[in-house]
Amino acid sequence: MPQSRSFSWMPLVGWVVLLGLVIPPGEGVAQQVQLPGSAIPQFVDPLPLLDVAVGGTIKTVVAGTGQEVFSMCEFKASVMPSTFVPAAPAPAYAGTYVWGYRSGASCPGTLTPLPTYTGPVVVATRGTPTEIKFVNSLPTLDLSNVLAWKNSTDQTLHWADPMNNGANTCAHAVMTNPPGTPPSGVCAQHYAGPPVPVVPHLHGGEVPPVLDGGPDAWFTSDASHQGHAYYSKDGTALKNYAIYRYPNKQEAAPIWFHDHALGATRLNVYAGLAGAYAVIDPALALPAGLHPVGLQQGAGGTVDYLVPLVIQDRMFDTTGQLFFPNIGLNPEHPFWIPEFVGDTIVVNGKVWPYLNVEARRYRFLLINGSSARTYELSLSGQPIWQIATDGGYLDVPVKLTKLTLMPGERADVIIDFAGLAGKTLILGNTGRTPFPKGAPPNGATVGRIIQFRVTPSTLAGDASYNPALGSALRPAMPRLANPATGTMNVITAKTRQMTLNEVLGPLGPLEILVNNTKWDGKRADGSVRTDFTAVTVGGVTEYFSEVPNEGDTEVWEIVNLTADAHPIHTHLTQVQLVNRQNFNTNKYAKAYAAAFPGGVYVPGYGPPLGYGPSVASGLKYGGNPDVQPHLQGPVLLPESNEAGWKDTIIMYPGQVTRIAVRYAPTDTAAGISGNYPFDPAAGGHGFVWHCHIIDHEDNEMMRPTKVVPKPGAPRTYVLSTDY
Repeated sequence: MPQSRSFSWMPLVGWVVLLGLVIPPGEGVAQQVQLPGSAIPQFVDPLPLLDVAVGGTIKTVVAGTGQEVFSMCEFKASVMPSTFVPAAPAPAYAGTYVWGYRSGASCPGTLTPLPTYTGPVVVATRGTPTEIKFVNSLPTLDLSNVLAWKNSTDQTLHWADPMNNGANTCAHAVMTNPPGTPPSGVCAQHYAGPPVPVVPHLHGGEVPPVLDGGPDAWFTSDASHQGHAYYSKDGTALKNYAIYRYPNKQEAAPIWFHDHALGATRLNVYAGLAGAYAVIDPALALPAGLHPVGLQQGAGGTVDYLVPLVIQDRMFDTTGQLFFPNIGLNPEHPFWIPEFVGDTIVVNGKVWPYLNVEARRYRFLLINGSSARTYELSLSGQPIWQIATDGGYLDVPVKLTKLTLMPGERADVIIDFAGLAGKTLILGNTGRTPFPKGAPPNGATVGRIIQFRVTPSTLAGDASYNPALGSALRPAMPRLANPATGTMNVITAKTRQMTLNEVLGPLGPLEILVNNTKWDGKRADGSVRTDFTAVTVGGVTEYFSEVPNEGDTEVWEIVNLTADAHPIHTHLTQVQLVNRQNFNTNKYAKAYAAAFPGGVYVPGYGPPLGYGPSVASGLKYGGNPDVQPHLQGPVLLPESNEAGWKDTIIMYPGQVTRIAVRYAPTDTAAGISGNYPFDPAAGGHGFVWHCHIIDHEDNEMMRPTKVVPKPGAPRTYVLSTDY
């Protein structure tokens, strides 16, 4: 069947090896030769820490009522180990060219490399809006030294396409040409620029749609072009910046921000455009020894600030510059690769660092910032206590021996190093690629994340919060679903059943879709379904299928028809995992294909049935044959550390994953139809939901949604007044 596959295509490291580890030069671009990760020294340099810690270098911005300015810049960072020696005849290593968010209106020079490209980390207070002016100060491509961007753009994707004002003529040619047709002319070339499109997205933010940093809200570094959904607090005239004023009304949560430009997210994030954003709530009574941004040695005692661990896999060339494979599997997309997985681990912008810790408790915020790699993390048998998920604190700590994180997921954890003085521990990774049934990681390279060197404690006793005691972390959260039974606690307005689909070419994936529908809702022939909703923003009309009502709680049943797991991310909402359940993939695939015209699966056609509920769909929305007759075995309950608010959920192959999605703030009581302090459709904009394997979202695995505002709902955060 085209929508599923019976083989696992070779991970990209393998493809690159077969293809000689060389990226051929584009016009005016230097050739790159990959440096194997096994040739890079490990655990040479210390982990970059927050600058509020002794010797820390990651900028910490405590947001107030004034405006913060973050410039997106190109600079050099000391990513490689200090003992790294480039291959002759290259000069001595003087840093890796990267892109990153820098606090302030100016960019650093490139003569002296910065210690890290990671950050900044914003600490925002609940109830106090944070205004940030994001300035695109990236150089034009002809002046950029980030070869991974120059060498790896693919204009056959549906992408920002700045020089053609988003026309996407190359992507349309792919849709209309016969299968297997290679592109020609400019479509067969990398994007030459000159400007670079960007847009910051506050991942996990409970924000109005114009502040979401949607994929079509991009803007360029030379202020010459912008996406049709562009927004800035000071108006929409062409400019190289956007001003976003975030409400910060949501519960305390470890969210983050990263680039989200349409069809170029994988490249912008790979170059370094990501930072953390912690919402703290002074009114939340935390247990003794737990501080909003760390651990505390008793009431009023010393604060040990949390340690961010932004985990990314990368490749480098023999001179220490970023390397990104660019040889596509199928002729339709000459440069796009289905899933990038690197052979080198970078934490907080440093290759395989170490961290000196004392024999006591530490709090870490883990962010999977990789493009596609899943991590299964363990620490030499030591317990890892998770205290918060994507959307905030769990009710009680959860003891783990292995922590699984797919791209986009976060975990706030505590590790106790007591009794380990003198020992050296390595945070290991056993996550397979593709996950969960692909190749295991190389234990000598990507199977190792960071080294901990444990020294004796300088404290007379550790008075910080002890998760092993199991004391409550917060007042019990509203429960839309009961994780102990895998059932709903509240009445739902709709059940939607939607699919994850992979469209295969002869050599591997051509594109990946949610509910067999392309991003804009149009079919390959340009036709549009009559049961989709037309939404026009900035003169561009797109067609939405998910149009929920503010205040409603819905159950989404995601039927994964692909061979791999996908981290599905919903913008605006934090959701709760209800349960998972296996289904007979062969029988359901036959019933699914038979529902299409002619009884054969049609890629990008949309769901085969009418989108509304019908007998064939089991009275569910989504337009797919009911999976119920093909379910196998009992429902599978959420893991204990999944029983909280999540904005990114792992959807395993061969399973239906059910999530409770409520279009109201997370602190709204269960069973109550709440509303946001802002109009969730202000400006006519919507949100998106997508796979957070960034290579997938860059090639169609993303769909827009629009929330219908509740009539007469009170608003305290108003467009053109508050933002």
